Amino acid sequence: MSVLVELGRHIGIASLAGVIAGVAVGGLLGRVAMRVSGFMAGPEMVGARTSAGERVGNITFEGTLALIVFTGIGSGLLGGVLYAAVEPWLRRWRPWHGLVFGIGLLVAASLSVLEPTNFDFVRFGSAPLNVVMFAALFVLFGVATAWLFERLRGVVAGHGTVSNLVGVAAWITLLPASAATLAALIGIETGPTSYQLPQVLLAGALAVAIVVHWRGLPRPIGYAALAVPMVAGVFRFAETLRRILE
Repeated sequence: MSVLVELGRHIGIASLAGVIAGVAVGGLLGRVAMRVSGFMAGPEMVGARTSAGERVGNITFEGTLALIVFTGIGSGLLGGVLYAAVEPWLRRWRPWHGLVFGIGLLVAASLSVLEPTNFDFVRFGSAPLNVVMFAALFVLFGVATAWLFERLRGVVAGHGTVSNLVGVAAWITLLPASAATLAALIGIETGPTSYQLPQVLLAGALAVAIVVHWRGLPRPIGYAALAVPMVAGVFRFAETLRRILE
């Protein structure tokens, strides 16, 4: 039971860190990146719809709030769970573990959300700039999540009112994080066929890594499992970049 409690606290703290980082990076900085992309596209593209159905140049409070809630919090929850899964395997990379996690997220995105057929990168503004901004969001999210996780874990390990409040917040965050993870797993089955195998590969590798660490199995098994989707992701990411920038 103590292992389950420790695991739950670990995931809860990582999820809370992911939500905070998601709002700051995915929500607010994501909106800034969209604004820059729209500005670079020029006035002739104002009013055009993106692949997500959004209008270029249409910056509203409702749109910003939706971006923060659905993109910032939603992706933050999933990103936090991912960090909880791989954090034990990133410790050897300290103090650069956040950067490594961010780069890993970017590579993993090529297996799930980065579509080479998404021509928004080319349609709106400079394709190289759009790619750099898109990639930077993943890396910054990784760095922010890792930094926040260390700070929050230190607070929870302490004593006093603040420690108790953060601990409760972590356990509360565990609930929507679990729901978001379940929804993502269900979405694998209903998603495009071309993405099902890579996503299953990624989910399977994370599951193996979690079991290996928390059951105390030989660590090379975990590293080997995580290496498989990363290698596949690097090749897919390179192909995606080639198709976007060609």
